[in-house]
Amino acid sequence: MCYMGASRTFRLSTAIMVAVALPMVMGIAEAQVVAQPASLVFHTLDERQPVTLRHGDGALSPTLVNNWHLFAGERSYTHMIRISRTGDGLLVGPSETAEVGSYLLVINTKRGPAQIDIQMPLSGHKSIIEEKAEELGVGVDVVREELGFSQRIERDGIRLNLAPRYTVGEALQVEVPGSGVGRRSVWKINGEVVLEGIGRNKLTHMLTEAGDLELVYEEWQGTRLESRAAARTEVAARPPIHFETQVNTLVTFQGPGGYQSYAWYVDGDPCCHTQNKEHMFEAAGTYYLTCVSSEPLRSDLVETREDVFLVVVH
Repeated sequence: MCYMGASRTFRLSTAIMVAVALPMVMGIAEAQVVAQPASLVFHTLDERQPVTLRHGDGALSPTLVNNWHLFAGERSYTHMIRISRTGDGLLVGPSETAEVGSYLLVINTKRGPAQIDIQMPLSGHKSIIEEKAEELGVGVDVVREELGFSQRIERDGIRLNLAPRYTVGEALQVEVPGSGVGRRSVWKINGEVVLEGIGRNKLTHMLTEAGDLELVYEEWQGTRLESRAAARTEVAARPPIHFETQVNTLVTFQGPGGYQSYAWYVDGDPCCHTQNKEHMFEAAGTYYLTCVSSEPLRSDLVETREDVFLVVVH
């Protein structure tokens, strides 16, 4: 159980004093965000490894993580990585579309970026190209060059049907008719590739950020772009759950079901790791309680879900 009271005013006054004093301090380097460990190696698709972010002398709360990107050179392969927030850090692992290779993971936080070197030897894992070659009974080089078995299909009029608005935590599901043997499908969200490969004509993508969204679908024959379609929609933030209570009254806040890990924060301060949380407020005012749920137990749930309670205490 956690209590909030007079110390709230003290922290606010202290924060103001620090904010006023900071511009007067010159020549002090800003602390960087560091990931621990700084490198990860994954041998199987189902591996998950914990990562802790640190800023200065302390740990950085996972609620301060904005987004992340996985790079190989200048190209983004973010769809090949899965990250979920835990109570004290992140859980990182390859996605089901991961490919063998070396990558750089950049985690953007409200305090700055952190970097992790990622190695994916994925022992015994067949790449998309190898799976397609086995399915077609041809050599890998044939699939790689897409020679000898390509079927040219005119694809005029491909349309992406999107709802006018989605909510963070929903799954975006879009499918286009099959493109025929040999064509490579590429799905992009706001310019970033989220899925690609031969025969990948169906996209299921969990929406984790609010804002405008542009979805682009492309079909490639070798190095030639054959077809392209685009559509726009909006992703709205999950609205806060409004709640009212009285001073010195014990109330219970319920987290969503279907997750293995939970982390609660009261006005940004970590508190407990149970699905449901009991809390008592000692002073009137407005408070924010956040429940971060991760490690879903069902495939239809988003990797990380954040529920915010806006509590008015009388």
